[in-house]
Amino acid sequence: MGAVFHGKKLRRATNTCPILLFLTDLSKSHMNPIALNCRQCGAPLQVPEDLKHVTCMHCGTQLAVVHEGGAAYTEKLDQIAQKTEQIESKLDQLQRQQKLTSLDHEWEISKESFYIQDKQGQRRLPSKSASIAIFIMGGIAACAAAGVGFALLYQRSEGNVPAALPIGAAIVVAIATLWNGLAEYARAEQYEQAKRRYHARRRKLLDG
Repeated sequence: MGAVFHGKKLRRATNTCPILLFLTDLSKSHMNPIALNCRQCGAPLQVPEDLKHVTCMHCGTQLAVVHEGGAAYTEKLDQIAQKTEQIESKLDQLQRQQKLTSLDHEWEISKESFYIQDKQGQRRLPSKSASIAIFIMGGIAACAAAGVGFALLYQRSEGNVPAALPIGAAIVVAIATLWNGLAEYARAEQYEQAKRRYHARRRKLLDG
């Protein structure tokens, strides 16, 4: 027959001789043999039609008996294991790609919350360099307010009574400018932290 059969189980029955039962099962399993060929060496094999695994007596290769529709053929067990590993690898890559796509989508949504709109109506992401520029503008406004204040004090010392509106307006502008710079700096820091977390999660998925 050229094959060693695997996977046969003894059926136990009450008041039945085990040896006789084994011989009966063995004879039944050989009643409907099917002709196959070894996947490794091509040797002909005669195996029971309900058998799932067999070892070729010619080359010793362990084989799986595959039934598809009305046909049957043998497949090397190590090839089946290799195909299974390949399928698992492809599934892992697909799941990783899906996670990356989901992470990128979440980041785009999260990034929208950090956008700010300038006086010209243009949307942009906050940056520390822009906040520093705003701080400088605020400092210039504060210096201007201080200059106006000293000039008014000098005029008052000469007997003039100037209006307090110019210096008050300059102080308000300076405070507002400094506040905007501080707010953008804090927002830029939050944005950079969120961006670092996003890139760290993405690297972790890629390194997987």
